[in-house]
Amino acid sequence: MTTQTYCTKADIEAIWPPANLLASVDDDTSGTLSATEDGYITRAIERAANAINSRLEMRYQIADIAGNAWCRDANTAIAAYWLSTRRGAAAPAHLQQQYDAYIAALDEIAAGKLKIPQAIESFDVTPGVTNFEIRLDETYRKAQRVDETSV
Repeated sequence: MTTQTYCTKADIEAIWPPANLLASVDDDTSGTLSATEDGYITRAIERAANAINSRLEMRYQIADIAGNAWCRDANTAIAAYWLSTRRGAAAPAHLQQQYDAYIAALDEIAAGKLKIPQAIESFDVTPGVTNFEIRLDETYRKAQRVDETSV
């Protein structure tokens, strides 16, 4: 099964200069990306999407939010942050700030305090009530659900 991702390498380059992105993954210092080094970017995007999806899938169908701009921006910011810290250095301030903001928002979305902008929740999360009646004359099913008064 493939991971639903929301951004591309070009999205990362839009918030972080391409030269800095290249420097973060160019292990052989050739100035160009090998297939392995390009894979580091792809993998960072997938890992960031997995972190996003794990927080959102309790309230949203992942397919329903596939084209959401907020999800794209969150995926971009988290992947860029992880790539910038790949070699153990501190992330640039603007990437750190974006990462912290998106992780905090994702935690609040998972907790039900926020919603994804421009997205409709896929699942009904309103509480329900089930009413039972006790039937002492039944041998096995003593408690039975009362459909007329249950929601």
